[in-house]
Amino acid sequence: MDERRRHARTNVSWPIRLWVDEGSLVGRTEDTSEGGICVAIAPTASVKLGSSYRVDVLASHMGPFSVIGEARHVDNRKVGFETDRLLPLVE
Repeated sequence: MDERRRHARTNVSWPIRLWVDEGSLVGRTEDTSEGGICVAIAPTASVKLGSSYRVDVLASHMGPFSVIGEARHVDNRKVGFETDRLLPLVE
């Protein structure tokens, strides 16, 4: 499979809160790039491909921050988001 990402991924493990219509889900990042973030959450059924969500990153070397991410990949335990701004790459 050809790599379609514009930016290289970096492994990180940050706790997150993902806001969906009926409340929030907690999870953890698996990796990030300058333009995206992959989070492990369960359940993912409330996350719809192509929809945008607020992701609160609760701990990082920068302190807490939030991004808006468009769900570009959804499976039974992970969601990959393209984010609205560049993300820090060093944990």
